[in-house]
Amino acid sequence: MVAVAGWQPDVQHKFGTSCKLPENKLEEPHYSSSSWYYSKKEIEENSPSRKDGIDLRKETCLRKLYCSFLQELGVKLKV
Repeated sequence: MVAVAGWQPDVQHKFGTSCKLPENKLEEPHYSSSSWYYSKKEIEENSPSRKDGIDLRKETCLRKLYCSFLQELGVKLKV
């Protein structure tokens, strides 16, 4: 198990992730008849992250940082 001690998501990390997002982060689906597609409003209002007080911008930043962390971990483990 890998622990990330002292990890601060609000600071730029060595991965080069700056957490700058385009204004139009999510696009509306082309068709919304299927239950697999959610509108931007549905995602923002019903996301577990929103219920925990994490906004869309911060959630996206955290996701990018975590993906970078996992990618680097995979490289170091030669996976």
